[in-house]
Amino acid sequence: MVRRRLTQEERKQETRQMLLESAAETFAQLGFHGASVDKIAEFAGFSKGAVYAHFKSKEELFLALLKQQIQSHIDLINEMWGEYQSFDRFIENMNDYFCLVRQKSRAWSILSMEFLLYAMRNESVHQKWTTLILESVEKISKIIEKMMLETGYESALSAEELAWTILSLENGMAIFYYITEDNIPPNLYGKALKKMLYPH
Repeated sequence: MVRRRLTQEERKQETRQMLLESAAETFAQLGFHGASVDKIAEFAGFSKGAVYAHFKSKEELFLALLKQQIQSHIDLINEMWGEYQSFDRFIENMNDYFCLVRQKSRAWSILSMEFLLYAMRNESVHQKWTTLILESVEKISKIIEKMMLETGYESALSAEELAWTILSLENGMAIFYYITEDNIPPNLYGKALKKMLYPH
């Protein structure tokens, strides 16, 4: 079967995605500070100019990766609720997913913490990450609002407050897991989520 020729925009998006995948591998191996645009370009098989044609800086490249990672997580939350529309099944699957990510995403979590320290010292990067977080809270809030509407569930916390709490729980537990590992009680994330979301 003859492959359809890609349009200019499709080729551009394909190159961008290849650069993002290369950047993810390079950052994972070398860390944020250890990785360079040259290395990212080399791993992807492109010139440094090709990287700068899509991203203004290494920081912008990392933020694009972060945004992609966050959106993937939000999409999965939405899919899990859409598939089951049951708090019991939703919480069970969220707990399983959290445990899986925690085990397989150590390098990414360490990278995020490394970049967090960098962002806290760099005002422009700080503002861009803040925007990403606020967008994430808004998207998760809408999912929670949909849950409330479809189930008649009422909470002492608003959808936005629940979204902030869930994100804080996920990130806080992930950090402590990588430090203390098996000292965190099993399935604690799911138990805490149930206390926040379960309608009974």
